[in-house]
Amino acid sequence: MRATCEAPLPMNRDDIRNKLAEIAREIFDDDTLAVTDALAPEDVKAWDSLGHIRLIAATEEAFGVAFTIDEIEGMKSIGQIAALVEQKA
Repeated sequence: MRATCEAPLPMNRDDIRNKLAEIAREIFDDDTLAVTDALAPEDVKAWDSLGHIRLIAATEEAFGVAFTIDEIEGMKSIGQIAALVEQKA
């Protein structure tokens, strides 16, 4: 199942984190993945460069935001992604 584009709604940090957890579990094909702000590429075998792009693309689609190349390259954890989504949403 693929993350779908939804109309942007006012979201708090917990809403963002919960949606990111759903996206990460889907992208990395691991329903048991414990998604926290500290979760980083070295913690998830499938979080390689392609996995990173897939995670970012699904995040942009789900939240109706767009990230710059510099932002994408600087994303080193779920917490950093959540913070950027919160700024842009």
